[in-house]
Amino acid sequence: MRVLVVTTWFPTPSSPGTGVFVARDVSALADRHDVRVLHLVAPRLAPGSGEDPAGEGVRARVPVRRLVMDPRRPDHVLRTARVLRREARSADLVHTMAVSALLPTVRWRPAVPWVHTEHWSGLGAPGTLSAGLRLARRVVRHLLAGPDVVAVVGEELAAEVRRHRAGPVAVVPNIVTRPPALAPRRRPQEPLAARGPFELVGVGGLIGRKDPLTAVQTAAELRRRGVDARLTWVGEGPLHDRVEAAARGMGVPARLTGPLPPEQVQAVVAEADLFLLPSRAETFCVAAAEALAAGRPVVVGDSGGPRAFVRPPAGALVRPGAPPAVWADAVERVWRASATTSAEEIADPVAGRYGPDRYADRVDEVYATARGGRRPAGDHGPAPEDHPVPEDDGPLVDFVVATHSPDRRTGRAVASALTDDVGGGGVRVSVVCHNVDPGVIRATLPQEVRDDPRVRLLELHDGVASPSGPFNAGLDAATAPWAAIMGSDDTLAPGALSGWLAAAEDLDPDDPVVVVPPLELAGRTVPTPPVRPGRRDHLDLVRDRLSYRSAPLGLLSRGALRLPGARLLEGAQVGGDVPMVTALWSRARVVLARDAPPYRIHEDATDRVTYDPRPLQEQLRSVDALWDLPATQALPRAARQALGTKVLRIHVFGSVPTRPDPAWWTPAERAELARVTRRVLAAAPGCADPLSLADADLLEAVLDPGLPADRLLALAAARRRHGRPRTLLPSSWRHVLHREAPLRLMAASLAARRS
Repeated sequence: MRVLVVTTWFPTPSSPGTGVFVARDVSALADRHDVRVLHLVAPRLAPGSGEDPAGEGVRARVPVRRLVMDPRRPDHVLRTARVLRREARSADLVHTMAVSALLPTVRWRPAVPWVHTEHWSGLGAPGTLSAGLRLARRVVRHLLAGPDVVAVVGEELAAEVRRHRAGPVAVVPNIVTRPPALAPRRRPQEPLAARGPFELVGVGGLIGRKDPLTAVQTAAELRRRGVDARLTWVGEGPLHDRVEAAARGMGVPARLTGPLPPEQVQAVVAEADLFLLPSRAETFCVAAAEALAAGRPVVVGDSGGPRAFVRPPAGALVRPGAPPAVWADAVERVWRASATTSAEEIADPVAGRYGPDRYADRVDEVYATARGGRRPAGDHGPAPEDHPVPEDDGPLVDFVVATHSPDRRTGRAVASALTDDVGGGGVRVSVVCHNVDPGVIRATLPQEVRDDPRVRLLELHDGVASPSGPFNAGLDAATAPWAAIMGSDDTLAPGALSGWLAAAEDLDPDDPVVVVPPLELAGRTVPTPPVRPGRRDHLDLVRDRLSYRSAPLGLLSRGALRLPGARLLEGAQVGGDVPMVTALWSRARVVLARDAPPYRIHEDATDRVTYDPRPLQEQLRSVDALWDLPATQALPRAARQALGTKVLRIHVFGSVPTRPDPAWWTPAERAELARVTRRVLAAAPGCADPLSLADADLLEAVLDPGLPADRLLALAAARRRHGRPRTLLPSSWRHVLHREAPLRLMAASLAARRS
């Protein structure tokens, strides 16, 4: 296919680092398509001077035409519009990149499918922009309504773009390149204060959003702690002199390299011990991803994109704007945690997940959507209400089954999803083979399942022992109006899928809708969520106690999957679905399929990760991260309070009896349990009020790491002796009839079990 790429970001001889990520995207697309680039180059970056009379160039195997355009000059924009119209006549698809590249399309749209890629973090973080850029943001953001499909690099930016357009928005992360040869890490097992020079590196503009001054202050804090910390920063910007002066004043050895070509950036990162970027807003953060791909641990700002790939032990996210001491703590923590992790083990997950082929696969899906949902030329209004791809071109339901071992009963799970004739395009089952050869999994499937055209095997090799990755990969590959996920050892009761769809009848899958089915665990009804009597539709997170349903089992509409936060927490080994359901329960229309056959959870797997005791930092990671997520922070006080009560009951208190050996409870584990608990209490004030007296006893013990472990375990057992006075009465008579108090919660659970 002939693709015309139009971009204002692209490398030039005078600025080889500008838009290097766009050049990588173009190169990956050129492996599959006939690609040309129209580079709308800023005057200060144009080769030579003036109007760049040569006008034509070739970078590698992709023809590049450069046309000088200053977005502030209407004559430049009008001239560019004329050139663009001529160039588009010989293209099968126009692909604009960067919002400023949309300016020449103000009064025109291509006659061919049109895709736009957006990277600008300022769209979702106007507080990081200057006054002039904030004004420009208000002007250009409405141009995002024009293209047939907009692709963005992260979920948070996708949420912002959806505010300004009705058409499809796809998440297509950046390409991450891995060096040809990884440099081994230097003495990672030595304590920082004893190892000599400790080289920190940051890559990004010397601008406020990247916060290089905090990087200098962090290095200074480490030096106060006896660490010989040094800082190298790759990039240029208006803060150069301030950063240089701050380093000199604080006694921090610092090297500001200015901009460098990509291969030299890789060499600088390879010389470092740890990547540090206190950024305040990122849509993806290629620099951090490529530091990981180079085998270096990272500490970066907790904003947007990095949440998808930065995880322990080789990474930490820190609240933007946190004091330097907090950043220094994170550096020391990551260094200790990754002491036995090799460069290859750090690099493999990110390099495998964000390679050029994966990028090209995702863009090809976007191109297919654009070609299927083409709007008439000249139509600048919102996209039609119906989905851009005709629904009879694909399945009605995309079912995602994640598996990591041939020992799991994957065939049984898949067969149960296929037995139900749902009509209207039917069901497609995607088996995501996680860190295992798909051929190995295929061999375990029954012949009738293996040969069924409705079954496809997807491959994910990220090196991370977390079910979140394969489930997210399967949901990302879903194109049907409805999607669902299922564990490889679980099954659907006959007729379950039809029952769920019946509950969603007449509901638009482009709206955020979740259909919650009944659950069975080993043949017993699971009484969650304990909803109000008779409620079936428009269930409420607080009044219907939705947070007690911790898994997104059931039907997820296309609109629900577009909600911010509607993905499992990457890297979480257990509980990664808790943040996802919190986002869904608070923003989607939730329907209870009360009369439908159930989803069946089986207990015949010997290695099911949910039941495997693990360090509390891993066990409670998802509920610890929950309070940092925008979807949680946006909840009203009552919702946070209800969520906190559930987290204490199910996750915090529930973690104690599953570790019955007192010797397991080391001082470090007790301190971690207390830390997470204090965080819940601070993030959800009042959440402990409706707890029973027995719960309050255990809460007091959890908060006291010095209390003997035997006593902690005894109190955990006492709170499970249901029906006794201390398990029925709250600590204050004022909360006896609270919705979350034991009497009402137990009554609702009993009613849910019998319904």
